[in-house]
Amino acid sequence: MNEIIAGKKAITPETALAFSQALGTSADYWLGLESRYRLDLLHSKKKPRDEGTVQRRAKLFSKVPVSELIKRGWIKADLKNLDRAEQAVCDFLKIQSIDDEPEVPFSARKAKRDEPHSPAQMAWACQVRNAAGSLVSSKYSKVKLAALVKELRLWSRSDQETLQVPALLASVGVRFVIVEHLSGTRVDGGALWLGEVPVVALSLRYDRVDWFWFTLMHELAHILEGEGSLDTQLVGNDAQRSVSEIEERADKRASEWLVPQDQLQVFANRISPYFSRSAIQDFARRINVHPGIVVGQLQKRGEIPYSHHRNLLTGVRHLFSRAEPQGRS
Repeated sequence: MNEIIAGKKAITPETALAFSQALGTSADYWLGLESRYRLDLLHSKKKPRDEGTVQRRAKLFSKVPVSELIKRGWIKADLKNLDRAEQAVCDFLKIQSIDDEPEVPFSARKAKRDEPHSPAQMAWACQVRNAAGSLVSSKYSKVKLAALVKELRLWSRSDQETLQVPALLASVGVRFVIVEHLSGTRVDGGALWLGEVPVVALSLRYDRVDWFWFTLMHELAHILEGEGSLDTQLVGNDAQRSVSEIEERADKRASEWLVPQDQLQVFANRISPYFSRSAIQDFARRINVHPGIVVGQLQKRGEIPYSHHRNLLTGVRHLFSRAEPQGRS
């Protein structure tokens, strides 16, 4: 009894049973007291700094997917040193404190377009901003970009022509970057502004020529409209409707720039439902576009199943995987 009172001995199930028999109480009562006492001891011995460390780590990992950023090389940090890890994240996000929120207004072509940007999607946009900041480009000209997009599909016809896209965009003042999407973000591309400098980014989430060109044109539509931040500024139900309208408008412009829709309709009416490989290639040559882009449009319109003509949907990732995209002055 003295050892128990002095805290030198724990109440065991046998002791609890003896107490219950002697004092007319339940054994569970005494075991419950012992459990609460032991928990109190742990709390009293636990350093306040330990609790603070858990909270700091939770806040850090809620801000960005830290481990993935370290693995990608986007930040250099050691999670064993929270001070340095927090500073690395703050530098990456360009914020003063881990309690601040990054200010990177951007529009994004993503799977769930009406949902607010997640922390991981914001981190992706920050990497886009950081990568674009090191590029050079001419002064932005909306007039020149408008003229370029009308003929840009001509550069889709071959790998060598597609490789000219970053330089072509830089010549009219648009910076172009490839930034792989982060896990779970499902972002295909984005548009943002560095002051008066427009930036277009692609993630190559799907390595398909039609996906590459449609996303590129979609984001250029945002730039020409002066957009790239509207969906982060609107709130409530109006925001959802406005974001959808903005994105749908960009979709329509991208489709028209790539494949004139009246010509596509005439082509579809003429040969439907037998869309042969040779017919698609002949039509693509007539309008000067990669045949895979025509396939993508036909699939989206429901003219052909997504399983048809997949051999025309060539990849583009290999074109941009060897070196960082570069602008030109």
